[in-house]
Amino acid sequence: MFPWSSLFWLIITLLVLLLLNRWITAHVQGVGLLVSNNQAVAVWLYFFLFLPGIFLHELSHYLMALILRVQVGKFSLWPRKKGRELVLGSVQVSGVGPLRHSLVGIAPLLFGSIVVLAIGRFLQFDALGQVMFRGDLTRMLNIISASIAMPDFWLWLYLLFAIANAMMPSAADRVYWLPVTLVFIGIIAVAVAAGIITTVPDAVQTYGAQMVSFMASALGIAVVVDVFFVGFIFAFEMILNMTTNRRVQY
Repeated sequence: MFPWSSLFWLIITLLVLLLLNRWITAHVQGVGLLVSNNQAVAVWLYFFLFLPGIFLHELSHYLMALILRVQVGKFSLWPRKKGRELVLGSVQVSGVGPLRHSLVGIAPLLFGSIVVLAIGRFLQFDALGQVMFRGDLTRMLNIISASIAMPDFWLWLYLLFAIANAMMPSAADRVYWLPVTLVFIGIIAVAVAAGIITTVPDAVQTYGAQMVSFMASALGIAVVVDVFFVGFIFAFEMILNMTTNRRVQY
């Protein structure tokens, strides 16, 4: 049976993560502006803070392009303005149609989710989520204590934060998603109407259920980590507001 509850959770966590990502992007640059009073310096501070995630983002594009036999050009990691959009890195591809472009575009979310889930499970965040859902406070505190006591816990937590906030596909990555999705829906609708497809194969249902559960778990971990860092960023920004007597208008 398809896990509709996991699909619902996936949609909710994705929307929440998008909102958190936008808030963090704006306020991290705001903190940089309060510290330096220079927009360019604020951008560079943001770039270096999220560099591990930015590198994985662009590497994901590159690897997916190789897998799909797409011609790959220049690989760049460098912040620059493209119109009103801030571009932190890029991978040039050519000779690619809408379908392969969409697959290359979604690669950072897929590869990023794999890394987020791997680090999250290493830090026992998946077990922590289950215990939090049951409301077992004692077990929750035990898991948190055990996780913090792990070697290089704060380094892994930082990497998790950097990757989770750089794995979302950009506007350029998503440019063909809507037409490709509509074409697939149209093909499936015609196949169903013509009687070519009457039932969904068990293998497809199983694979789809596993994929949904995997993505929901990864994004859930990313949301929990982001909420923690939002509190830290907010508190640090308030301190800077008081000490510098300046505020950033978002």
